[in-house]
This record gives sequence, structure tokens and C-alpha cells, in this order.
Amino acid sequence: MADDGFNGSSISVVGGAVTPLIDAEYTSSGAKVRVSGAADSTHIYEAGLPDNAITLTCGGVTSIAVGDKGATTITWNDGETSTLTNSVVVEVSSSGSIDGAITSKITVVDSTAAA
Repeated sequence: MADDGFNGSSISVVGGAVTPLIDAEYTSSGAKVRVSGAADSTHIYEAGLPDNAITLTCGGVTSIAVGDKGATTITWNDGETSTLTNSVVVEVSSSGSIDGAITSKITVVDSTAAA
């Protein structure tokens, strides 16, 4: 049985709606920081600062450009949200193929507040 829980989700990228939304991913990862010392028998790590990103694919060519800043929020169909309050667009690509749709992929990451 198919799980269509993503259907109905929406996204706002740097303050503007992006439609049609095809897929979205929120990631948060931290660099591993070694904190072990000479007396430790194994390496001991802590998580570094989080590296947050939202990557999405939408239908058509987008007017969003690298360097655009603002809030980016995924509103998941289950009512949850994933937000980067201050984000900057770091990658935009558009592609298409014979008999296929034109799509754009956009990646945003944490940034300083928009001016």
C-alpha cells in the first residue's frame, strides 16, 4: 500500500511559495568533534554546530537565485514544520529531458539575517 503522507505538503523559500512542490528534504548534521585525551582508551566525540539545509525539487524553471535570503519553511502534510529562519540560496539547477517535465532543484542553508 502506498504512503502518500507527503502529498499536501508545501514550502516557502526565502519568503515566496514554490509550486508545484515535487519533493523536499530537511537535513541537520553536526561535525564530529574529537574531545578524547591521552588517558582515554577510545576516541570520544561530541557533536559540533549543526549544519542545516533544505533541498527541494519543484516543477518548471524558478526565478529564485543563488544569494537570495529570507526564511524557508516546509509545512509538512502532518502539520509539522521545518524552518530555517535566516537562510540563503546556495544552489539552483533546472533540468529536463525528452518526454519529461522541466524541474528545478533548490538548496538553502542557514545564514545571517537578510538585510
